[in-house]
Amino acid sequence: MNTHDFSDPRAEALLTKASQSAGFNAWCGFKLVAAGAGQVVLEADVRPDMTQHHGFVHGGVVGALSDTACSWAAATVAGDVVTASYTIQFHAPAAGQRLRVHATVLKQGKRNVSVEAKAFSIDLEQKSKLVATTLALIAVIAAEK
Repeated sequence: MNTHDFSDPRAEALLTKASQSAGFNAWCGFKLVAAGAGQVVLEADVRPDMTQHHGFVHGGVVGALSDTACSWAAATVAGDVVTASYTIQFHAPAAGQRLRVHATVLKQGKRNVSVEAKAFSIDLEQKSKLVATTLALIAVIAAEK
């Protein structure tokens, strides 16, 4: 599926299956590139309905992709999770044809997982530009006994 050394086909299959039931992820066109060992790479092709009045990708789309990547990275080490909070900093307008987010678990606890993500805009020449960084706190959903 990919060339990332952290890739785990089992984790990728579980996340892909979960994503297929999420209408928002389908609308955004989130594509899983790689997942495993506390890391995730997600991409989305930019469409005109994702842009704001200057033609850049809307910050909400960048945030949603970053949030999803963070929660999925946490899920690779903690199972079922939901986002408790996240903070995003925008560094540059997302003006490319595709967005790519790489999320990495920073610390795993019993109840929460801290994750960092970097969002990049990819242009037609495949050049990437850092457009945002995200720090997320992901809550672990306890399995019922």
